[in-house]
Amino acid sequence: MLILETRPDDRPDPPEMWRNSLVQPSDLDVLQVTNSSQTALSQYHNLYFVAIGANLYVYKPHFPSQRLHSRPHLVIPLPSTGLSDSGDINADNPHAVNHLKVGDLGNEELIVCTCDDGDVIALTTRSLAYELEQIEARRPDFVSKLRPFFHCSVGLSAWGIAIHKEARLIAISANTHQITVFAFALRQERSPDSQGVPQDSEAAEEIENEIYQHEDGWQSAGPAGLNPDRSRDQILILGGHTANIPSISFCNTEDDPAGRYLISMDIVGTVAVWRIFEGNHQYYTSQQIAEEHGIPIPRNAVWHGWNLLCLDPRSFRPLKKEVEIFGCKALVNYGDRSWDISRSQREVTDSSRWHPSSNVPTPAGLLPLHLEVADDTRAEEEDEDSEEEDLDDDYSSDEVVDDEMNIELLRENLRPSDPPSSNTAPTSTSTTTTATAPPLPFLLLICSTTTPTLWSPNSLSSAHPIPATHLTHMLDQHIPASHAWLRQFDRLSMSLQIPFLGIVILASQAGRVALLTLTRHGRTPSCAFRLDWVLPFASQEQRGERPAAPLLGVAVGPVQGSGPQPKRWRLMLTYYDYSVLSYEIGRGEGFEAEVLVF
Repeated sequence: MLILETRPDDRPDPPEMWRNSLVQPSDLDVLQVTNSSQTALSQYHNLYFVAIGANLYVYKPHFPSQRLHSRPHLVIPLPSTGLSDSGDINADNPHAVNHLKVGDLGNEELIVCTCDDGDVIALTTRSLAYELEQIEARRPDFVSKLRPFFHCSVGLSAWGIAIHKEARLIAISANTHQITVFAFALRQERSPDSQGVPQDSEAAEEIENEIYQHEDGWQSAGPAGLNPDRSRDQILILGGHTANIPSISFCNTEDDPAGRYLISMDIVGTVAVWRIFEGNHQYYTSQQIAEEHGIPIPRNAVWHGWNLLCLDPRSFRPLKKEVEIFGCKALVNYGDRSWDISRSQREVTDSSRWHPSSNVPTPAGLLPLHLEVADDTRAEEEDEDSEEEDLDDDYSSDEVVDDEMNIELLRENLRPSDPPSSNTAPTSTSTTTTATAPPLPFLLLICSTTTPTLWSPNSLSSAHPIPATHLTHMLDQHIPASHAWLRQFDRLSMSLQIPFLGIVILASQAGRVALLTLTRHGRTPSCAFRLDWVLPFASQEQRGERPAAPLLGVAVGPVQGSGPQPKRWRLMLTYYDYSVLSYEIGRGEGFEAEVLVF
């Protein structure tokens, strides 16, 4: 059972401002500087989560402003398995949270936390909503029985989180260079009548026990992968990467209800597609992808892998005109194998490539790990040179795609590739595919440090490869000397998607967020994306409303009371000084409707 610290909801609201202070300054010293988002929004309840050290803070945003109380409604000290007393980031706080993610597992929505000591803790948002309801009702006889839905350790610092709804799978990547897949036994579903909030704590506990009690223990899966029988809880260890794995994703669509495919990307840019019920996988190196599509490699010759999303082809909106598809006149590289849309940055409304200058240095107490404020302007001058080279006319081709594109794209079998030379031979639980396999039913959005690339693994086996779309240095800005320390956080390490609206959200930890629309040309499988907005707006930056701190997390969820297919979503950006910028995003009617941001 968890010991909770509750916060009364009867204090006055903070003034309506763009900036909300979530906690008191005394709490600043428990921040954990990570590469992943440490905030999340429930998709069903009005709950906003923030990880601060080894605690989970729970807030209830106010409608419609999404204002937050200066103190959380609930503070949950996360339990520890005690299996590790060390962390990779902060030796003084090894149990601190590295990553937060909300997702559905069967009929339950979970909030999953991965910690620096390797612990993984999951709680149901339903039980948290019920807990808050009872606390707010001030029932004198209420006794909290809140406990984790799931709690385990994966050995070393845990990072990537993937959750498959229908197959009831949770996958966790760790600094062991391995991925652990937890396959929960498939049991009889609850009746639809039991999906609501229970009326008392006994009912809540009874429903909870239906899913998370594992009396028979976990069955270890062998080299052949998970047992399709699924009558018992299973655990599968996937090995083969030789670098840390910050991002993993299931093909969580109706094309893969069984959860056959898991995709991972390590920090050196190697992508692996795992077939977890067959015991095999396929490697793709960043160099292989870049060479196949003529994508420029950064000057340091390393394409770091920070993030990936598995995308449903149904999320791409059919459009006709080139500018609607790409947001600009796209440049064709390498014989129709790559669409470079970097020039679309110039077409984004209320966006600037120049960080607002400031004569006031950032207070040292607000800098993560008490970083020093740099006053060297050399890096800024280098960025200016890079800007001219990368954004003006330094492209591999000046050929422009015609408005009526008619590229015949074939979806054939995958061509096996050898593991990257930097990797050792795969372990016995993950052997490389040596036979042809069916085409994969998804596309991947893979993010290097500054460049997102939309790519289909099927392109490597096609006689006419499916073009990749990339946007070089998407969120780069000229940063003034007073904020030069922000450059070390400039990486596309946070991502979210709203499949119903065809929107992807990518964030650089340096403090900016991009809203992308997934597009395709008519009825063909020629998929691409378009950059629609960059947040905070340039007008906000000019007014001094952008916090002078990196991003702590990005969260998106339906606006309160939106219904089963919401068209209005709230986007909340939380910074390391605990400031919060809130936006409302949506889309008008029709495929050609633009993304609206308020």
